[in-house]
Amino acid sequence: MHSQPARGDPAAGTKQALKAKQKAQCSHAISLFGLEKCRATMVGDSSTKGISGGEKKRTAIAMEWVTESPVIFLDEPTSGLDAHSALMVTHQLKDIADTGRTVVAVLHQPSSEMFALVDDIVVLFEGSIVYMGERSNFIDYLARLGYPCGMYTNPADHVFNSVLFDGNPGHLASRSLGNSIAMGQRAETLAAAWANSAEAAALHRMVDNPVLTPITASQFRRTSPPVSQMTYLLKRGGRNALRNSLVLRIRLGQAVFFGLIIGLIFLNTQNRPASVQQQNFSGALFFTCVAQFLTATLAVVNVFTGERLVFQRERAAGYYGLPAYYASKNIVELPIQICVPIIYSCISYWLLGLRRDADKFFIYMATTVCLNLCGFSFGMFLGAMFSSLAAILSALPLLFLPFLLFGGLFVNTGNSTVWLRWLQWISPIKYGYTALMYNQFRGYEVDGTDIGDRYLDQVNLGPFSIAVNIVFILAISFVIWLAAYILLARLSSDGEHALSKRAIRRQEESLLGPPDSRFVSRPSN
Repeated sequence: MHSQPARGDPAAGTKQALKAKQKAQCSHAISLFGLEKCRATMVGDSSTKGISGGEKKRTAIAMEWVTESPVIFLDEPTSGLDAHSALMVTHQLKDIADTGRTVVAVLHQPSSEMFALVDDIVVLFEGSIVYMGERSNFIDYLARLGYPCGMYTNPADHVFNSVLFDGNPGHLASRSLGNSIAMGQRAETLAAAWANSAEAAALHRMVDNPVLTPITASQFRRTSPPVSQMTYLLKRGGRNALRNSLVLRIRLGQAVFFGLIIGLIFLNTQNRPASVQQQNFSGALFFTCVAQFLTATLAVVNVFTGERLVFQRERAAGYYGLPAYYASKNIVELPIQICVPIIYSCISYWLLGLRRDADKFFIYMATTVCLNLCGFSFGMFLGAMFSSLAAILSALPLLFLPFLLFGGLFVNTGNSTVWLRWLQWISPIKYGYTALMYNQFRGYEVDGTDIGDRYLDQVNLGPFSIAVNIVFILAISFVIWLAAYILLARLSSDGEHALSKRAIRRQEESLLGPPDSRFVSRPSN
């Protein structure tokens, strides 16, 4: 479990003591929630088989329990479970509540055993409160309203069938206006009965005259430092990457395949006529740029769309901050984003018959690495912008085709339509292709004839040098990478977790101050 160390209290003692405490809490949570059998099993998702539905529910609750949250909110924790699993989850929630924590849960159709474990209940009907108070007083309250519950009847079923709908199943089949009005009138009657009851009056007195216990600094929860968050995220990210070994093998195999296929198609082009060399080298170098950029983009969006929901949920729960997540994500992905173009370059460069100079080879390799990194940033940007893989694949042609058309091969950008010519300057494909073309053709001779410079003049790729083109690729990559970060920040900026450190400090100072005057000024009854 990574939630406890990522959101634990850094002031709990020495580093060794803190780790020992975290490990003990995680082990206790696994034992408490009956997760020993699935301890070493992946949670899984819609495409990967993992633990059962009940185990997933208990794991989600355990993630909150292990962080020592004083209040735990759960939305339908038993929905979708069989009767035994639902009762087991409810028992575990009761155990948590018995330790002094507050558990607030939405329960639909609880069994009588589950209902008996609840301390306080709130019954809602058509948006109105029908009852709110102790579960032990609920049956007596219904009896006073004229709805006595039978001895062997589940109180939850009795409320639903006899109180809310008065034993009339017609509400399930009819959606008529008259039926809706009748339900609204019944909700108003039940809500008015509750508002005028002695239980409601007692509840109002308790709210109006609360017990004001001073808040101390020790009650504030602290998140772990960003370095600790990133350390655990790196461990989890690395473990997930190794578990998805098939994806890793496909990426590496893809590099080998593309390197071989492009090398064999244009094998030993340097031994062919000058015009053929110009055409073949141009096509091979353009394919190299497109392949490195696009394969990196598709690989990232395929993985990140699955991680996006996990990130949103864990970020909203305060497990870690966006900087720690984004840094760890990039660090985990960096080795593969560098290794793949290096493998491709080592295979394709020599098969193509490009210039046999060490400096030319390393420029070729550096350009492919930069394009791969730019494709990775573009994939992160798409993953942050769109929530589903289908939406990304639909938008990708719209965003990528301008890069492709103004990449330098299909259109002579120096003589293209004036008002569209600016698109070439935002295309990383154009800068990568220009760098590779200059690397191959500048000063290139065939049988003592300089064909390279003349060919470069014809294709009119622009005035920038190789180094400047590579810098432009890196600059575009950084801009896209930063835009992806900003989109993720906006995606996770809802609610309290978007507060700055200064705002959090002001909140703490306010809570540590005197009680709210609205409560202090009220006379006690």
